[in-house]
Amino acid sequence: MSRFVRPPEDDDEKRRVEHAIATGAGISIAQFAERIVGEPVDEEFIEVIKSRLERAGTVGESFDIESEIEILWKWRKEMA
Repeated sequence: MSRFVRPPEDDDEKRRVEHAIATGAGISIAQFAERIVGEPVDEEFIEVIKSRLERAGTVGESFDIESEIEILWKWRKEMA
């Protein structure tokens, strides 16, 4: 599994990804984040991750999602 995410390059790639997800390939954002931080994450944290993914998709950038989740989780724990 890659640490880097990017938006689909075209509609065909987007359809293939959506089909893979619909047929059970892959895991949810929550499951992925929980694997990284080692504990359950709440809906608010998932929404922050989704927002970051959407922002990256809007500008067409790829980024290290694992690192992003670790940074966000650490920051959240420090603010608690």
